Amino acid sequence: MKNHRVRAFVSFLFLAGLVCTLALPGRRAGPVPAPTSTGTSGPGPEEAAFAALIAGSAGGLDLAPDDRRRLLETMRSMGPSALARFLNGTVGKAALEEPRLAALECLGGCATHREVSALVRLATPGEGAASSGLRDALRSALLSTMERDARTFGELIPAWRSAGAGLRAELLTTVGERGDPAGLELLAWVVTFEGEEFHRPVAETCLRLARRGYTPEALEHLETLCALLQSEDGVAVQTISIALARARVEAAIPDWIELLESESRGTRERARRSLEEVTGLALGATGTRWLAWYESECSWYEEEAPAVLAELESAEDAHALDAVRTLSLRRLHRDELSEAIVQLLDHPNPAVRQCACSALESLGSPLALPALSAALADEDDVVARGAWSALRRLTGLDLPQDEALWRERIPRP
Repeated sequence: MKNHRVRAFVSFLFLAGLVCTLALPGRRAGPVPAPTSTGTSGPGPEEAAFAALIAGSAGGLDLAPDDRRRLLETMRSMGPSALARFLNGTVGKAALEEPRLAALECLGGCATHREVSALVRLATPGEGAASSGLRDALRSALLSTMERDARTFGELIPAWRSAGAGLRAELLTTVGERGDPAGLELLAWVVTFEGEEFHRPVAETCLRLARRGYTPEALEHLETLCALLQSEDGVAVQTISIALARARVEAAIPDWIELLESESRGTRERARRSLEEVTGLALGATGTRWLAWYESECSWYEEEAPAVLAELESAEDAHALDAVRTLSLRRLHRDELSEAIVQLLDHPNPAVRQCACSALESLGSPLALPALSAALADEDDVVARGAWSALRRLTGLDLPQDEALWRERIPRP
């Protein structure tokens, strides 16, 4: 019954015997029927190719791999924008799955960020929810588009707004599979504007993206996701805790301190472990000590840090060294402190440069990795070895002391 409906769709759309115009090797069909009226021309090559792809998907036509590739090339030669218009007008609101699957395969192989909304429309049936086949096809098409065009991530929020519930879940799955931090923008938007039913899938997706060394923009999105630490979904709270700790998001520290008093033992334990992972400290399982430490660190950064940071530019090397050593002991605002210390890797005194390497290793900020890789070429061997030690500890990589190799391998913010 299903194949009959597909054949009827193809026949209605492209006239009876449309596939015969292709002269594909190995097909079995009768002669091309005459036009239905005088002056009526036959279908164009794109229409014929699309009909053949549908028939091949429905089992009504045997297509060799080379034939299928040629048909897809014919469709994609239209260009992504024109192809999207053609497919949207051709498939329309058809309830049949095969035309939509063929359309997603065609457009998914050449789409840019401009066609993301078209991919979502093609995966949306005229009635009912999208099948697992359509969801899989949409995910495959989006992954291909993301790889081809990084601007695709900027179109995910409009796609979310237009997608149905089933396809929204597929957008999150796709972002997780791609593993690109650019997908955090969608996650932050969902947490801000959607309900709690999305808390757990967003947390699980974030966990797949979490790593250290984010750009400032990505860190901002991660800080937005700290809102999930207040979720009523305990699984979501624990999952996002793992993700934020892995990315070392210091903005989550106050929430983790509060969660140490949670009624859930698992949530309390996860909060403690997250605090230890981010700070490198072990202050126990109660919030009192953690809160005292946090307030002390915040006060120091506001009241004392400016004077210490100013000493980094002192003409007296001893003052600069004292400042570096003081900053290396801090466990909060480590990215900001590391960015200031990085400037000393160009200091004329090798002792100051070597001390800077040690401080950066202690602070552990991935933002220092590019500068440390450059310091591998320092004319002073002690400084170069210090940079090498810091790189190995910060990245977990065991590479030779080779600047070019480290530049190629270190994680990029």
